[in-house]
Amino acid sequence: MTSDIDIVYTWVDGSDPELNRRRALYASNDKENVKGDDKGGDTRYSNLGELAWSVASVNRFMPWVRRIYIVTDGQDPSRELELTLRNFPSPIPVEVVDHKVIFRGYEAFLPVFNCNSIETMLWRIPGLSEKYIYFNDDTFVMAPMQPEEWFDRGKMVLHGHRMNRYWAQLLDNLRFKNGKRILGFKTPMLMSAKIAESHHILYYYHTPTAQLRHLFEDFYECHRCYISCNIYPKFRDRYHFSPHSLCNLLAEQAGLLRLERSNINLFLKPTAKRPDYLTKRLARADRDPNLKLGCISSLDKASDAQREEFTQWIMRRLQLKPVEE
Repeated sequence: MTSDIDIVYTWVDGSDPELNRRRALYASNDKENVKGDDKGGDTRYSNLGELAWSVASVNRFMPWVRRIYIVTDGQDPSRELELTLRNFPSPIPVEVVDHKVIFRGYEAFLPVFNCNSIETMLWRIPGLSEKYIYFNDDTFVMAPMQPEEWFDRGKMVLHGHRMNRYWAQLLDNLRFKNGKRILGFKTPMLMSAKIAESHHILYYYHTPTAQLRHLFEDFYECHRCYISCNIYPKFRDRYHFSPHSLCNLLAEQAGLLRLERSNINLFLKPTAKRPDYLTKRLARADRDPNLKLGCISSLDKASDAQREEFTQWIMRRLQLKPVEE
C-alpha cells in the first residue's frame, strides 16, 4: 500500500570534473580554510555508491513510500540507481530535482556547496508531500519500518533527546583540531535553537528525519531573511542553522512532535582506530532487531578491505544480487 509520505535526498558526485572546477574556484575566494572535513573537504562530496544502497534499502524495507526525490546540482544519478533497482519488480518512483528548481527566485545564490543551504530550500520541491523524510545518501534502512514510525497521528516522530542549549554550547566550544575550532554536529543545531528561541536543542544522531512541509512554509513566510542568511555562504559556516533541526523545534512548539528516547540508529565510522571496529559494529547490527537505521560515515577514508566488508554486508542485508549491464 502506498502512503502519502515522500523521501528527499541531497546527493553529489564528487568525481565530477565540472563540480570540482567550480568548488576550487569559489574555495580560492573564501577567506577561511574550507578544505577541512568540517567545511568543504573532499570527503563531503565523495560518492562510492552509497546512494544506490540507500535507495535500495528504502525499497526493501519501506516499500509504502510514495515517491523519492533526489536533489542535485546538474548531475543525474539515474544510471547509478538503475542496476540496483532492477532487484525490485516495482521500484518506488524516483524524480531528480536540480538546484535551480528549488532555488527559483534565489538563483543568484547558486552554486552552493553545503548541505545546510540546500536543506533550506528542500520544502520548495514541486509536488512534494506535506509529510516527507529527509535522508542523506550515507544513511540507510536495515529493517522493516512502517509509516507510523515516522509520523504518528499527524505528529513527527524523532528518535533523540533534549539537551540544555548552554551545556551543548559549552561542549561545542571545546571542539578543536590542529589548534582550530571546528564545526561540530551540534553547531548548526545550536543556531537552530537560537532562532527558535529554545532553551534546549533536540539532539539526534546522523539519521533520517521526518519533516512537515507546512512548518517551513509558514516560518519562512514570516521570516524570509533566514532564507538568504542560510543560503549565502558557499561552504559550511559556523553561522548556518540546520533546517531539519529547526523544523523539529517548530514542531515541538506547535505540539506536532513525538520525541522518542529509544536509539534505533547504528553509526558506522570505518576510520576508527580499532582494526576490528567495523566487523563488530556490523555483527551488532545483525543481532540487534531494534537497530533499524544505519549511517556509514566517510567510506572514502576506509581501507579497501573495510569497503569490501561493508559492501558484502549491505548487499546481503538488503538481499541484493549483482545485476549485469
